[in-house]
Order: sequence, then C-alpha cells, then structure tokens
Amino acid sequence: MVLGTMAMMSSGCDDFVLEPLQGGGWGTTPDSTPPAETDDDVDEGDATLHAIALRGSDVEPGSLPFTLDPPPWETPDALVLFFSSEVQQCADPVIDMQVGVTCDIAPAWQFILTIPPELNKPGLVELSDMRVAFHKATILPDCGGGGGRGIGHQGTIEIVSSDETSVVVKVRGVGDDHWPVDGDHTIPFCGD
Repeated sequence: MVLGTMAMMSSGCDDFVLEPLQGGGWGTTPDSTPPAETDDDVDEGDATLHAIALRGSDVEPGSLPFTLDPPPWETPDALVLFFSSEVQQCADPVIDMQVGVTCDIAPAWQFILTIPPELNKPGLVELSDMRVAFHKATILPDCGGGGGRGIGHQGTIEIVSSDETSVVVKVRGVGDDHWPVDGDHTIPFCGD
C-alpha cells in the first residue's frame, strides 16, 4: 500500500510535510520495562479462585442474600455456585462483605449463581435467562466496594458434567476485574 505525502498549512507560512511511511509497518514493539516497585504499591491479594457448589436441598433456608421464587431450599435439584477470592465454608458459604466494616479481608470478592432445576443439566445456560439469580460483592484494598444482585446477568455457564462429588462448568463472559470467574472449573459439592 502506498501512502502519499500529506501537506498541511501551518499559520499561513511554510508547508508542513509528513513523510510517507516506508515499508508500510510500524516496526517492532520495544520490550516493556516493568516499573520499579515503590512503597505505594498495593498488594492485589491472592488471585486464586475458590469455588463450591450446593444442591438446593443443602442450602439453609434464608441463608442467601438473594433468592429465586421458589427459593433453592424448596427445590432440591437447584444448583447454587459460589465463586470467591476467599475460601468459603460449606456450613456458611456467604462471605460477609460490608463496605467499611470487613476491611481485614480486603481485597476480596464473591460471586454467587442460583440455577433452577430445569436448567441444572449438561448444556449451555444463558445467564441472561430470568430464571437465573446472582449476587456479587467486592471489598477493595481501600475498604470501599460494592456489588449487586438480581436476575439476568451477562455471560454463559456451560454445565459439562455433574456427579455426586462435583460439577464441571465453563464460565464465559461473566467476570470482570472485580469478579474474575471466567474459566473452566471443577467445583466440589458440599453436603452429604
């Protein structure tokens, strides 16, 4: 591709000429030099994703900060998935994340999905389906944070397989910098 010479007038005086690019390329990108560490650097915490799964029958009534109608504890075949930056306990899987209060775990996040029984089978689940509920919360390094809950979230989750001990899922287009849940996961079931 041939690039022509462009001429521009500058203040009504001499022409200002931009020479054409030779070879049509930008050359090589220089190696980036990592910035020097300073005392102001923030520890971003453990990047490890922790996940557990509960069947609807294993969810304590009233224990979720959101729910479907009917709630999962009334629908034993519902699937509730808990993703977090923190280790989650089967007996009490919802992590208390109060902005300005639970700063000792910052930075931290949790993302919970409730999938109703009719969608809890191998196959692709569009999280925008109004039968899928979610809850997400984050505490930032400065102890600020936020979250949300509701029905109909972006992205998909593919249930690849499920047995008595675990569920294998592929999560796509769901996460972001605050809730990095995208990926392939084998999630152990809590309960009996």
